[in-house]
Amino acid sequence: MNTSDRRDAVADDAPEPDSAARETLEKYDRESLVRHRLPGIVMQGVVAACVLLGLFHLYTSFAGPLVDVVQRSIHLYTLLALTFVLFPLTRSSPRDRVPWLDALLALAAFAIGVYMLFAADRVIASAGRITNLDMAVGFAAVLLVIDAARRVTGWGLPGLALIFLGYAFYAKLSLYSVLNADIVLATSRQIMSHLVYITEGLLGTAIAVSASYIILFILFGAFLVKSGLGQLFNDLALAVAGPSRGGPAKVAVVASGFLGSINGSAIANVVTTGAFTIPLMKRTGYKANFAGAVEAASSVGGQILPPIMGAAAFIMAEVLGVPYTQVMLAGIIPALLFYLGILFQVHLRALRNGLSGIPRSELTPLSDVMLKRGHLLLPMVILLWLIFEGYAPFFAAFWSIAATVLICGTWRLVAALSAVLAALVLEPQILAVIDGRAMPGLPASRLWLFAIIALPAAINAVRSRLPVTSEVMDLAACRDAMTEGVRNAIPVAIACAAVGVIVGVATLTGIALDAADAVVTMGEAIPFDMLRLLVTLALTMAASIVLGMGLPSIPCYIITSTMAAPILLELPLFRELAGSNDTAIFVAHMFVFYFGIFANLTPPVALAAYAGSGISGGSPNATGVQAMKLAIAGFVVPYMFVFAHSMLMIDATWLNVTAVALTGALGVGLLAVAVEGYLRAPLGVFWRLLALVGALALIYPGLISDAVGAVVAVALLMVRGGAGGARPAGASSA
Repeated sequence: MNTSDRRDAVADDAPEPDSAARETLEKYDRESLVRHRLPGIVMQGVVAACVLLGLFHLYTSFAGPLVDVVQRSIHLYTLLALTFVLFPLTRSSPRDRVPWLDALLALAAFAIGVYMLFAADRVIASAGRITNLDMAVGFAAVLLVIDAARRVTGWGLPGLALIFLGYAFYAKLSLYSVLNADIVLATSRQIMSHLVYITEGLLGTAIAVSASYIILFILFGAFLVKSGLGQLFNDLALAVAGPSRGGPAKVAVVASGFLGSINGSAIANVVTTGAFTIPLMKRTGYKANFAGAVEAASSVGGQILPPIMGAAAFIMAEVLGVPYTQVMLAGIIPALLFYLGILFQVHLRALRNGLSGIPRSELTPLSDVMLKRGHLLLPMVILLWLIFEGYAPFFAAFWSIAATVLICGTWRLVAALSAVLAALVLEPQILAVIDGRAMPGLPASRLWLFAIIALPAAINAVRSRLPVTSEVMDLAACRDAMTEGVRNAIPVAIACAAVGVIVGVATLTGIALDAADAVVTMGEAIPFDMLRLLVTLALTMAASIVLGMGLPSIPCYIITSTMAAPILLELPLFRELAGSNDTAIFVAHMFVFYFGIFANLTPPVALAAYAGSGISGGSPNATGVQAMKLAIAGFVVPYMFVFAHSMLMIDATWLNVTAVALTGALGVGLLAVAVEGYLRAPLGVFWRLLALVGALALIYPGLISDAVGAVVAVALLMVRGGAGGARPAGASSA
């Protein structure tokens, strides 16, 4: 094989899942269990519905959303209908056709959506009072959402929703000493009004964020993948990290982190990227369990990596009423520390086992990678620029999607899209001319939008004359990206609607406050404030992880932020450490957000790790344990920002932020040494414990603790770091 062929074999081996990988994905990721072989006319209907809904959201992201109930109803009930068409009743149900029952359920979901559009004004005008017919439609809507959630997420979320729904009736009916039909009907109308017809339950905050922010960023991710950005990330990781010691594992860390931040699904990322990186790691000398664990840990971390992060981050911004830029900035240092922890362990494992990297002769040079696909980074730059300029995230996502098509579309597509975008920018002027009114001026904020149109189009025109080949998007590719994006939005929207039942019951009955008061009362038996705080943090972590084992990250975050975050806010020491009420609330929400995501790595339900083991051929449980060890920094970092919120870049100077980041990085490095038990030579139990003490000292804020950690680091480097770099005889490559 010549040099060019070897480069093609490594750099252009696109991480598309084969049939075996798809089976692995469907086994561990319920969201991927869809009907792929539907009859032509049915599939055409699905594509048409997806494209129309995608265009609806793209237009409202530019022109502004409709009335809350209308916008959310169109979003939810269209996706609910598509759920029954695309997701089978059970794993054994037909996958090549839509059974009559599912067709009826899809029609019922669509009919309820139409009913909501006509009933919205009447219900609003009557201050939430509904009729018995409204109540019946509401019951049908709730039951359809619960069944749809079962299809796309499994039994965890719908089971919890049913328990809360039952509790709502118990809490309301138990107020009466004697029950009759009128009381039961009135109570049912009250509950259904709260859960279905106002913006508290199905149409609450979660579905609002899904209908405004999340679907736009999922569409953006689909367009980016179709443009070839995924391959760019893969090639960049190979070019930068491939030649270093243990290069393939570092490639997996970098590529999976970037890809995980745009595709939104840790398990899907494990399967797609892992289909390429895991065999490469095994070929270099990493064992199957370790290779699968590296891919799993790196893919899960993508949901905490800015700028896009996981969908729950948008919900956090909406719930807290803070700009998304604050959530994005807060996530930078924790995410970097998480990935540094994985990279440190990967590097130490490579040193211990004497593993090498990929020969440079088999890799495409960085300059060639950037020349071929570097232009695809421009839409991400535009996204960040618009967000930090203060534009709404959905507006930024709209123009980033447009830039993606403009920068790699065919010339006909670019010309047509440029004309449409220019017409949207000039819409007030065009309407004034049509109506015969005086033409309004064009504000500077809109003039900048012409630059977003012109720059990608100009780059596309220049590249078309260069002797390079890369992906080109035509109208069919845009249709496919739109269809894939809307299909990927279905599990998110259904999960948001199902968790709306839980949150709606919590607000209707006050169960969240009652639970918080009960826990705080029990905590008062603990004598010391610091011990009480640590115990409460540990219990909150455990609750987030347990919920995250059976729930997607969005409902897990919403439930824990509703039920557990108030408990933290009741602790005086927690508020004292935060310094202000707003900071305390933000830190509490970030804490539960992180642990809900890392549940994908925590046995006995470590789905991301199990998917990695399915590709690597390793043991699922051993891969899960190894993934937890690799991701140990992720389990420590949330405690770090509780005690040093400057890590989140809030209420802190740049000096404080820099100091926390540096000590945190050194602490994560010592943590990796303690876990791997290696520093140029194997370490005994004493030295590993000493490294752990140093890591914890650096993690805890304060000059004295930082000095202790620094002394430990220096001692390890002086005493054990000079023990020689030769691989010890009999070293295991486990």
